[in-house]
Amino acid sequence: MNARIFTTLAAIAALAGCTSSESATEADFGNSAASLVKAQTANPAAAANPSPTPVTGVDPDYANAVIGILRESASQPEEVGERITIQVGSQGQGGR
Repeated sequence: MNARIFTTLAAIAALAGCTSSESATEADFGNSAASLVKAQTANPAAAANPSPTPVTGVDPDYANAVIGILRESASQPEEVGERITIQVGSQGQGGR
């Protein structure tokens, strides 16, 4: 008799974990990213009806400035060559 009650209670507990109640966070999931994209769209009419023709060029001065910044900001091997020291043990623990 006790085994049957225990089994029934265990089954009820297991099934209770399967219920899904959507939290407020889950209901709002993805809305912040969508609102950011919408807010940052320069021309909403063009975003709704995009042109089928591909972009074929870029301003040469702008392109050269971007390439220059990328080349200057790339990390140099000598900047990354510092050693990483990992201390293992009880140093500084008051002599324990």
